[in-house]
Amino acid sequence: MSFSQIAFQENVITDRTVSVDGINTIFSADLDGDGDMDILSASSNDNKIAWYENVDGQGYFGLQKVISIGVSGASFVSATDFDGDGDLDVVSNSNYDYKIVWFENTDGLGAFGEEQVVATDAHSVNSLVMVDFDGDGDMDILSPDSDGNGIIWYENTDGLGTFGVQHSIATNVGHINIINSVDMDGDGDMDVVYLSDRLAWQENTDGLGNLGPQINISTVNNAQSLYASDLDNDGDMDVLTSIYYDKIAWYENMDGQGTFGELQIISSNALGANNAYARDVDGDGDMDVISSSSGDDKVAWYENTDGNGNFGMEQLITENAHFVLSIYPTDLDGDGDMDVISSSSEDDKIVWHENTDGLGSFAIEHPIISNPGYNQCVYAADLDGDGDLDVLTASSSTYGNIAWYENTNGLGAYGPQKIITTDSYNPSSVFTTDIDGDGDMDVISASFGTGSCTGKIAWYENTDGQGTFGPPQIIIIGCNRPTSIYAADLDGDNDMDIVATLSNDNHLAWFENTDGQGNFGPLENILYSVDNPKSVNVADVDGDGDMDILSASYDDDKIAWYENTDGQGDFGPQQIITTSADGANSVYSMDLDGDGDNDVLSASRGDNKIAWYENIDGEGTFGPQQIITTNAENAVSVFAIDLDGDGDNDVISASGYTYGTIAWYENIDGQGDFGTQQIITANLSRATYVYADDIDNDGDFDILCTSEYYDTQVIWYKNLGNQSNEINGIVNIDIDNNGCDNSYIPAYNFLINTTDGTNNHSSFTLNNGFYQLFPGQGEFTTQITNLPNYYTSNPIAHTSNFTNTGNTDTASFCIQPIGSVNDLNIAIYPSLNDPRPGFNTTYQLVYSNGGTSQSNGNINFGFDNTKLQFLNASQIVSSQTSNALTFEFTDLKPFETRTIDLNFNVFAPPTTNIDDILSSMVTINPILADETQEDNVFTLQQIVIGSYDPNDITVLEGAQILIEDADNYLHYLIRFQNTGTASAINVLVENTLDDKLDWTTMQLESLSHTAKVEIMNGSEVSFIFDNIYLPDSTNNEPNSHGYIAYKIKPKDNVVLGDIFENTADIFFDYNPAITTNTVSTEIVETLSVLENNLEYVLIHPNPTNTTLYIEANNKLTSVEIYNLLGQQMFSNKSNALTEEIDMSRFTAGMYLVKVTIGERASIYKVIKE
Repeated sequence: MSFSQIAFQENVITDRTVSVDGINTIFSADLDGDGDMDILSASSNDNKIAWYENVDGQGYFGLQKVISIGVSGASFVSATDFDGDGDLDVVSNSNYDYKIVWFENTDGLGAFGEEQVVATDAHSVNSLVMVDFDGDGDMDILSPDSDGNGIIWYENTDGLGTFGVQHSIATNVGHINIINSVDMDGDGDMDVVYLSDRLAWQENTDGLGNLGPQINISTVNNAQSLYASDLDNDGDMDVLTSIYYDKIAWYENMDGQGTFGELQIISSNALGANNAYARDVDGDGDMDVISSSSGDDKVAWYENTDGNGNFGMEQLITENAHFVLSIYPTDLDGDGDMDVISSSSEDDKIVWHENTDGLGSFAIEHPIISNPGYNQCVYAADLDGDGDLDVLTASSSTYGNIAWYENTNGLGAYGPQKIITTDSYNPSSVFTTDIDGDGDMDVISASFGTGSCTGKIAWYENTDGQGTFGPPQIIIIGCNRPTSIYAADLDGDNDMDIVATLSNDNHLAWFENTDGQGNFGPLENILYSVDNPKSVNVADVDGDGDMDILSASYDDDKIAWYENTDGQGDFGPQQIITTSADGANSVYSMDLDGDGDNDVLSASRGDNKIAWYENIDGEGTFGPQQIITTNAENAVSVFAIDLDGDGDNDVISASGYTYGTIAWYENIDGQGDFGTQQIITANLSRATYVYADDIDNDGDFDILCTSEYYDTQVIWYKNLGNQSNEINGIVNIDIDNNGCDNSYIPAYNFLINTTDGTNNHSSFTLNNGFYQLFPGQGEFTTQITNLPNYYTSNPIAHTSNFTNTGNTDTASFCIQPIGSVNDLNIAIYPSLNDPRPGFNTTYQLVYSNGGTSQSNGNINFGFDNTKLQFLNASQIVSSQTSNALTFEFTDLKPFETRTIDLNFNVFAPPTTNIDDILSSMVTINPILADETQEDNVFTLQQIVIGSYDPNDITVLEGAQILIEDADNYLHYLIRFQNTGTASAINVLVENTLDDKLDWTTMQLESLSHTAKVEIMNGSEVSFIFDNIYLPDSTNNEPNSHGYIAYKIKPKDNVVLGDIFENTADIFFDYNPAITTNTVSTEIVETLSVLENNLEYVLIHPNPTNTTLYIEANNKLTSVEIYNLLGQQMFSNKSNALTEEIDMSRFTAGMYLVKVTIGERASIYKVIKE
């Protein structure tokens, strides 16, 4: 047990979701109507269409705004006004789902609606053209027809964006790759020009979209782009193209009527040429040419020297657009000249290149976004001179980036990524200090390099003190492979020098800042035999007033220090502190025992160890290794600071390979006696670095950390101070009945409770089995709640005794089966919205295994295909009929829960109308040997509505349940939507349970986002969604929704007539609560359904062993009975108010009775005794 517990609040600064993955196309247009040019992107690996606001009209871009993440394999994006409302809508096509869709700019400010489908069979389409093809004043779409080797025209039939049937306007013209539309013959209408196996055009003969025969321009091979512009200033449209191998070329329109001359080569030096545009780059009134080429990573331009199509030599804009795929020229900074945007796929980077003088000098590159890569390092400093702490990061990849994030309010609200450089090959370390003595913070970076090296150490000048950084100033470059850097005054001349570890030659070296202005001398050796050095730190180890150096080296397991013998940078021999840090990865120096000298900390990956070494005499004589923990799996980083405000220095570590962990260890007595590991988070994906500073300026130290791999996050954890005690632990399931030390699986979503007899604190285990509870003082008993009777836990309970606050106790449990039981269950939740005619609606199937062994089986979902059309599912459909879907599942572990999301379209009136009933049923098999067969089947009935409140609560069982069903679960669904105008960082949902509901039976079914769930005293449930950054519906409607699905049983003492009520309060950040509707369920003797006063159905007796009576107030249309396998056992068409069915011939069990009255159908469960 340790003696202090601090609460931390997670705040994500950035992660992979705000980048692009697999960028294909960029475009620029004024999307928000403010008069400047914004940027659009389409990326295929994350299925994303996004835009970036030009915030100030001068090329400063805000956070990424997602339009859609549902375009599978997004390959193209553009903007035009489809609906004639004066603003720009967005159109895209996607190669994986073959769709062409458009998104309405609903308010003219960049708030985009849901996708509106134009086509679903656009195979292998790489380009679209938006053009008024039929001269009716609205924008149509032209697309290649990959199946028919022709051209498809999608006509905007009403000028509002309603696209009719596709028109095949050309066939057998070859497999078209690129298409464009321009007036080739000067007759005032739009013709078509395209690339297939040739470059050709076809005349719009009547201006109404009827094309004449194909007219060949050239049989050029491997042409990649085409653009039409007047390149020779003769008033007609010439054609510009890029030819993949190496050429940029054009064809002259000789007579203004579409007769073209021979190929005229502009350049043969564009390896992998893929784009070419014509713009006036130098402001001389003629059309110059801009090109990109992926083989040499270049963007370049060529001056039209005489205005007649004679082009000059290549002028480089950049050669760092790594596998550039798209460019677009436009004026981004409002200065009247042409800038250039480029996107490159190897680093998923969008950059704009500023035309600094209006004459084609592109000296300044402005990164907008890049792939976050793999975060390696984080540091906090005031980079913009406003008095608060900004964050600096280094993230590695083939083309890594150094970036910073502004602390916009001084309280830890961080703005978008500001890239310092994207041309830093696998950066490994970053540091900030005043290199040039001008009073602001500059940046230093170390880059490991790639297989062909180009590792380097460089610094970047803060040119204006406000975070504008200059180009890299190289200190060393080559194959030294630097891994760590630190800046300090090593030679006593009052400027900042640099020390570094160089792993390729096992070298520890320093570089003198010779003039205090950032001019560095050559490498000065400290030691050549540091075996794979990973970390360097600087401190006055021997108390003589100058800066000594410490190192951690991985291959020789060594922590060592080097004396600055004269205070001028002459270093003595290596002095070994330990060789017992297996895989030493990090070293840090701080006074840990309160004696006024600097002790040493280490983190080592091979032995999962955090340890410290006492500076015994203050002169660099170190004692033996003192282990703080060996539970820091794959320990990579260590830091020390006073986290709990008690005047001594505590320790923080970053560790973990699969699940990254940030933890701290309290310095209990101030003398280096450290408590047990206290986990701040165990949910990172491969933690890489940890640091601490007062991020929010509240007087205590907060924690910064980075992770790589899946999430690629930069996070800060707000120090909330000492608030309570903590009980935590791991719950595992012993799958082989041989103990949880061997084969086990984490127990997910188990309800854990601790109580002192009066107060109850409860929470659910996370997906790794971990839980945390925060009780006050007293004796508390902790145990698993509502464990099935065919399982037991070891121990059954755990007792903790807290005499004050700030303590932590560990209580882990091993769950073991004591029998062999099969128990599957399933439910249907309408997860995001209620059905409305003409709109899409969603369902989520939630199924779990409550038995003792893995299960295989299938799921059958039946729906009303007369009112619904199936669109897609998150899992492959194994078989399908007109009204049923079947899904297979395998290896469903004990207590594992899985989900399947289903998307349907509700038919528009008159097929489906408001107040219609939608019935659906799901069955999970096998049933016959199941412990509780009744929960293998779930039915859902919904009323079709016209509108809905996005913040609501629903009980799926409806307003009534039978008294004999009172021991079954009630299923509740709470839905919420951020209808504000900015992302909600945190969402809190408070839900008070009815006192007739048994809180110990509560089970989480599904959550839209990761959340922590707390239950206080058996009634007050809090669903805590921290740092989910829920988008607002204005900017990203599809992702502005969230939901909570749980089930709970009534108490066993409920009686006929009892009513259960449920309401929720929803808090978005610090805004007032949004209170949902109240749902109620009454226990009745016989079920009735009263749907909008239209139909009343009474089924009795239930259970029955002889005759089943069905009565209604309107004539019955049909009655059907199904068993739990979905087999029809009885069917009768009726035209009466009553129906009698002989049930004596049915075997005992549960059956589903489907009653249809007119167009409405309802399903009821009936038990045959």
